[in-house]
Amino acid sequence: MLHVLPPEVTLSVLSHLPISSLLSLRVLSHQWLDFFTANQSVIFHCAALFHGYIQPGTMFLEDALSVNMGRPWEGSTSWKDFCYRSIQLRKNWEGKGRAVAYVLSPPGFNVHRIKVDEKAGICIMTCIWGGLSVVHLFSGILLWCLPQSYVRPHAHCEYDNGYLVFDREDGSKEVWRLASGFTADDEVAAYAPPEAVQIAVSAHAAALNHQYAPRGQFRPWALLRFHEPTRGYRLAYPTLICASHERAFLHDVHTGSLVQTIDMRLRDLRYVDVNERHAFVCESDAVHVFSRESGNEVLCISTNASVQCSRRVGDPSLISGDWFITPLSVYPEIDESRLLPDVTIAAHVSRDGRDLVVLSEKRRVMFIRDFERICRGETSLEQAGLVLGIPPEDTCHYLGFEHGRVCVATVRISKFPFVILHVHVRLKIRGLYVFTFGADLSARAAFVRPSENALARSYISCMQLTDRRIYFTWEDSRRRQDITLFEDAENAQELPRPITPIFDLELQVMLWMAQHGRYSFTKLVLTLTLFVLSKAPVEKDSVGCIDFTLMPEGYAREI
Repeated sequence: MLHVLPPEVTLSVLSHLPISSLLSLRVLSHQWLDFFTANQSVIFHCAALFHGYIQPGTMFLEDALSVNMGRPWEGSTSWKDFCYRSIQLRKNWEGKGRAVAYVLSPPGFNVHRIKVDEKAGICIMTCIWGGLSVVHLFSGILLWCLPQSYVRPHAHCEYDNGYLVFDREDGSKEVWRLASGFTADDEVAAYAPPEAVQIAVSAHAAALNHQYAPRGQFRPWALLRFHEPTRGYRLAYPTLICASHERAFLHDVHTGSLVQTIDMRLRDLRYVDVNERHAFVCESDAVHVFSRESGNEVLCISTNASVQCSRRVGDPSLISGDWFITPLSVYPEIDESRLLPDVTIAAHVSRDGRDLVVLSEKRRVMFIRDFERICRGETSLEQAGLVLGIPPEDTCHYLGFEHGRVCVATVRISKFPFVILHVHVRLKIRGLYVFTFGADLSARAAFVRPSENALARSYISCMQLTDRRIYFTWEDSRRRQDITLFEDAENAQELPRPITPIFDLELQVMLWMAQHGRYSFTKLVLTLTLFVLSKAPVEKDSVGCIDFTLMPEGYAREI
């Protein structure tokens, strides 16, 4: 072939081969080795494009490194090295390399929901007892916060592209924006500006947390109100979807305008998601997909739908050894006839809008490749779907889907008989199942167990994936003792000694009365009681991180 075809044609053929095939060709003969040596940069640049490690149009290694900053690509000197590091990152995710853990937030935050912005280097947290905090991502230093009396207990939050959304007790949604994104001091959303109490608490938070300004600082942007109670909401910039049983309201968070209302008639509401073309609404027994163009339902996926491609995931407890992360076998078949009626937990769509993942409580993960083909009638759910069965002892309760990877958090339920009654006790998180999918609907699985298998009061209440890490709420007191926390010297940043925020009783009362409209002694006492309880010496949830970016020892010798 090398003597028959021009080099340009040979390079074009090689650009369509996976890296594993390229490595095999290189050792086939001296002629192939010489050809690879002479054209190494071109060959591995094409391989990076073929595998999606870089975006189309990226011509120079410097441009790729400017987008893929930090580990594992930092220090790459060639396209070959860049590809090898990308391959090793994939292997780390699959449990065939190296993964480390560390705690990001100091104890005492009682974390409920988290949102991470790796580019800005911040972690946003709402708290069990109320309040919202922003910490420096790798040092855990508090950068900015809102008081407990202002942000309700167990508040949900959404974040994307510098916009932060959290809900009030009356169902309205506050939109705040990173201070670095403002072009003028008085800039606000044109169609739904913030109200006076938001401005007041923002001024107080800025004065109290001035030490690191503007790092991690937010300012009020909008206040969105609704004429009916909404239960679920999700932000996929620039669209915020908020849904009730009757309707889904789609707002543009940049302007604050209501851009679309979709009529629905649901018995219950479990979860919502949105992208540019579709809105996704979960009931307990189905996922409904609505076209944003027409407002009509274009696809309904039953929670118990059968597909041709079914797989069973191996049980981590049957693997010898006590590994922090380990690959799992994925068996070719599963007897779905034995599955009990299931309940949908969540559905997530990929960022590019192609793929859809549906998670149900009874150990079913349904992955649908290019679901729009089903909407157009080009294929069926039975042909396009892949169902993964998790071991029956596990109960699924949280789903993450980013960068082509799916992460599922599970717990185990145990029953303890008491006379006639049965009391259900949740165990500590069983662990995290991580799945990656091939173009042919193949799947790889790995299992991460960061905590001891012991009775505990809580489990993962929130989780987020990036292309390199998993962030999740973690009860550090129950961390496995054989896990040594990683000291991240590369990402840790020296910041001045933090200023401890002071509890301002007068401000707390003022904010509480402004939000509730009138004085209620009972509710005020309850608010202050929650504050006192939050300071009690009880087990605290913090933010943990599993990092897959480190290269294993001896890696350099393989390049």
